[in-house]
Amino acid sequence: MMPRLNVMQLIDVTGRGGAEKALVDLARGLNGRRYAVSVCATRSVGNYQPLLDAAGIPTLVLGRQSRRDLYKLGGLVPVLRRRPIHILHAHLFGSNTWARLLGTLAGVPVIIAHEHGSAKAGHEIWLDRLLYRLGDAVVVPSAASKRLLMQLEGLPARALSVVYNGVDTSQFADHAVTPTIRRLLGLDPHALLIGSVGRLSADKGGQDVLLRAVAQVRQTQPQVGLVFIGDGPLRGGLEALAAQLGLGSAVQFMGVRPDVAPLLGALDLFVLPSLHEALPIAVLEAMAVGLPVVTTHVGGVPEVVQDGVTGLLVPPGDSSALAAALLRLIADPATADRLGAAGQARVRADFTLDAMVAQVDQLYRRLARRKLGGQRARGDR
Repeated sequence: MMPRLNVMQLIDVTGRGGAEKALVDLARGLNGRRYAVSVCATRSVGNYQPLLDAAGIPTLVLGRQSRRDLYKLGGLVPVLRRRPIHILHAHLFGSNTWARLLGTLAGVPVIIAHEHGSAKAGHEIWLDRLLYRLGDAVVVPSAASKRLLMQLEGLPARALSVVYNGVDTSQFADHAVTPTIRRLLGLDPHALLIGSVGRLSADKGGQDVLLRAVAQVRQTQPQVGLVFIGDGPLRGGLEALAAQLGLGSAVQFMGVRPDVAPLLGALDLFVLPSLHEALPIAVLEAMAVGLPVVTTHVGGVPEVVQDGVTGLLVPPGDSSALAAALLRLIADPATADRLGAAGQARVRADFTLDAMVAQVDQLYRRLARRKLGGQRARGDR
C-alpha cells in the first residue's frame, strides 16, 4: 500500500480573490485524507494565509518580484524532488505555466493546471496550447469554461475535467437582516442595501454598470444603498464615477474584508455585474446565505442561477436591464424571498465545499493510479 501522497498547491499569492479562496479551501479539505498537502506561493502570502496557518498547512514563499526572477522559480525544482511531490496542482495562468515546465523538469508524476477565469490574452492562449501536453489534466470550473477552452485552444475534451466551485455552507447563516449587524459594520440600518463582492478589476468588470443601475433605481427608490466588498485597480475610477453620478454616501467601498459572511447577512439584495466569469464563488456564497441574487448571463453563471427560479439573469453591460431587475425585486419582496430560498437550496444540494473536494479527490486518485505504476493510494480500494 502506498503511503499518503504528497500534494503541492501552486499559486502566485495566497489571497486576493476566488481562485485563491478555492485553493485554500481545497488545501484544507484534502489535507489529512489521503494526502499531505503543502502550498507554494511564488510571489507572496495574502489575505487567506491565516486560514492555511490555522490548518497547519506548510507554505513555501518564493518571493519573486517580477517575471524576471527565474532563479527563484528554479529553486522550486529541488523542493519538488526532495519531498518528493507526487501531485503538483497549479492555479491560474502563470502558475499553470510554471507547474508544467518545472514539474516536468523535476519529474513530478502528476501535474494539474486549474483554470479559474474566462478571459484570456492571445499569448496565454498560445502558451497553453503549446504546453498543455506537459500536464495530466486541465481543471475548469464549469461546462461553459470547458467549451471555451476547446474552442479557443483546441484542447480535446479528454484533457479537461469540470470541477464546480463549492462553498462551506456551514459558514453562512440564513439570511436575516438586523439593525444590530449593520451598526456593527458601520452600515445604514434603514437603507435597502444592495451588495456586490469581488475584485475591482478589468478581468471581471461591470461595477461601473452597477453604479449606473443604482443611480437609476434611486430616482424612484431613494432609500437604496450600495456596498462594494473587495478592492482592485479600478477602485479609484469607480469612486470618481459614484461621485459624478451624485450617489455620495449611498455607496460604500469597504475593501477586502475577512468577515464576508456577516456582511452578506447585512444585505437585502446581492448583485454580481461581471462582464466575464467562469463560476463565481461570490454568487455561491450569496446564494448560500439565501440572498436574492441578480447577476449577468456570462460564462458558467447560468449553470448555477436559473433565471426566475434561483435568481435573475441580465445581459452583461446593460445598466437599464440591471436597474429593471433590481426594481422588480424591490417592488415584490415575496418574489425576492422565493428566489433567495430556491438559490440557497440549489447551492446546498450541488455546490458545497465537500462536493468540490470530493471531485478533486476522485481526479487525484484516477491520475495517481495511472501515473504511479499501478500502485494505490492509501484508502483507495
